[in-house]
Parts: sequence; C-alpha cells; structure tokens
Amino acid sequence: MDHQAQSENEAIQSAVRTINEHWQAKQYDRIGALLADGATIAPSGFGSRVRGRSAYVQSYRDYDEAATTLEFSAGDPEVDIVGDVAVAVSPFSIMYEIDGATHREHGHDLLVFSRSAGEWKVVWRTMQFTSEGENAG
Repeated sequence: MDHQAQSENEAIQSAVRTINEHWQAKQYDRIGALLADGATIAPSGFGSRVRGRSAYVQSYRDYDEAATTLEFSAGDPEVDIVGDVAVAVSPFSIMYEIDGATHREHGHDLLVFSRSAGEWKVVWRTMQFTSEGENAG
C-alpha cells in the first residue's frame, strides 16, 4: 500500500473510531460532523431507513434513552477504497440492558463513506449481528 492509500485508510479508520467515541461520551452532535447531509442508516434486516444527518444523530440519542450499554468494544475497521468511495467494516461486541432484559450481540458495523472536497463523510450504515440471547432482569 502506497503512502497516499495508507493515509486515506487511516483517515477512514479514525472516523469510525471517533464516531464510537463520541457515541460513548454522549457527544451526539459531534457525530454529525462526520456525516454527509443525506446520511442513511439501514437497520439490520434492511427495514425502515433513518435518513438525514439529524435523524442519524438522533438515532444514537434514542438508543441511549431506551437502553443502558453495559459493555462495548470494537475491533479495527477493515477498509476498502475505490476512488471517492470507501467501505469500512468494523467488528463489535456489545452488552446492553433494555426493559429489564440483558442482551449480548456480536457483529459488524458497515459504513460507506464518500469523499467530497477532500473530506470523508459517512453516507450509509448498517449493522449485522448475532444475539447470544437475553437474561430477564
């Protein structure tokens, strides 16, 4: 990998880590700076979409209002870049409590980035995961 490609790869990896850090610190509005205006979340199973930067950021708030994250870890994202499009796939593990039940999931966060005016911004995201079941609390 040449220096330019390595630098672009590191920029995408850093953006993924920064999004997770802002979420965990409940600095939701700071996530918005890493998103394109029309960023979209396609939930697992590709059900109804969350469209637009504000709604995307609000989805983090909504999750934190509904659930208590007990553990979260994310691995290093694998990044593929073609021109001005990048795909980052980051493994994660999470344990959270919602409505008195504890859930543990392992999966991959998949983010699509677009480069515009030299900046990488998230344009699309989905998560694929498996659950380990739940324990009533």
